[in-house]
Amino acid sequence: MALALFLFMLPEAKKLKFGQLFEYEARVKEIKEEVKQFKDETRSTLAAYTSLVSAISNTVSQTINVNLPSRSETTQAKEDLDTTLKTKTGKSEIEEQIEQFLASEGNDLNYALAKLRMQLEKELRRILDKEPSAPLTPERNTKFLSTRSLFLQFVGQFPNYQGIEGSFDYVLKICNAAIHGQYIPEGYAHEALSMGFRMLAELKSINET
Repeated sequence: MALALFLFMLPEAKKLKFGQLFEYEARVKEIKEEVKQFKDETRSTLAAYTSLVSAISNTVSQTINVNLPSRSETTQAKEDLDTTLKTKTGKSEIEEQIEQFLASEGNDLNYALAKLRMQLEKELRRILDKEPSAPLTPERNTKFLSTRSLFLQFVGQFPNYQGIEGSFDYVLKICNAAIHGQYIPEGYAHEALSMGFRMLAELKSINET
């Protein structure tokens, strides 16, 4: 009786054994596939990381170094402002404005200079957009003009301010150096901010109504 039962169950036992074997082989194949996918994903991630590091390195190596103005240029720029600007702002008032401005920007000179350029651009665009004397062509559309081009258009409409072109270029050069992440000595930054605020006060007085 026991022998008969063993012989009866033998085929089912073989099926069970083979079934477990196939299941085991399938699981091994699945694990191998997961390992392969992991390796492929790791290679892709490393490749992307390598490309990113390379791009950053290239960007850093191509950093633009702007030559800062000489001291004689500083003196001339300040004199040009004195003789051209109509709005007279006291030195103590300018110093207070600079102190408050730097405090609002966390005393970050580079960021403060970048913001100064943006404010100069804003005022120039405001003035130019209020002058409907000519059709708005792409060349006159202030939205597409650089800071330097904005100033040139401004001088074209207000030739009395031709005298501060050197002063404007001085401030713009310092601001551009700051925007490119260049180290700006505190003296240069302070002079640029001082002249920039004087120009801003004058620009705000134009077409303000």
